[in-house]
Amino acid sequence: MSESAGKALDILFYLAKVEEEVSLARMSKETGMNKATALRYLSVLESRGVVERRQGGWSLGLSLFELGSKVPVRALVVEKVRPIIERLARESGESCNLACLAGDSAIYLDRAEANRSLRMRSAPGDRLPLYCTGVGKAILSQLSEDRIRAILGSTPLPKINETTLTEPEDIIREAQRAREQGYGVDREEYEIGLTCYAMPLKLPGSDFAGAVSVSGPSARMRNPESKEHFLDLLRAATQEALEAISPYYLVQNTAGLSETTASSAS
Repeated sequence: MSESAGKALDILFYLAKVEEEVSLARMSKETGMNKATALRYLSVLESRGVVERRQGGWSLGLSLFELGSKVPVRALVVEKVRPIIERLARESGESCNLACLAGDSAIYLDRAEANRSLRMRSAPGDRLPLYCTGVGKAILSQLSEDRIRAILGSTPLPKINETTLTEPEDIIREAQRAREQGYGVDREEYEIGLTCYAMPLKLPGSDFAGAVSVSGPSARMRNPESKEHFLDLLRAATQEALEAISPYYLVQNTAGLSETTASSAS
């Protein structure tokens, strides 16, 4: 990437992060870019509608919303999160997955496996039930109770294994537990011998509800010391994934709000 393109992107990511109009002086101080350089790049970006200058300072422009709306959410998430789950797989030594809500089920978007990891029967592109998988519970934890009830229905769900919870009320409690503790757990409910921990991946300004998970043999995953190690790695990876994706959705959200405000005023 050229130095000019890099500095222009630095300005855009900075404006997306602060989420408010920013003066040239503040931008220069917080980005480390001198005022003359920052103003030169801002002027070019303004001419393309990518940023706007108002009385309170500089902010993102509507052109970014138009561009961002053309990028498929799932494709962007996979691109940004793939290196993160690949590293998580290396550090944990287990299978790691990226999934998201798709209708009334979860869909695997991507997977990374370590050399010693147990091979799972599901693959990217496969759909999985929400009620008995780690990623499913992490996704359910992001939804309202009414939405969960609409997905589950009122009758018992198919029992896949002996440990599978099938009563809607039990599953709602599992979703609440996942919400409170920050992660969902699959205790051999979907695959015998396999335990999965998954944490929610919720994007600001988007209806995307996803999850990042680490899965492995129950003997390794449930050992108290190992469990905390896996959760620490998963927590760090999920936070990194959110930080990698959020700027793009902050851009969309900020531009969208600007567009709505402009329409209301006209």
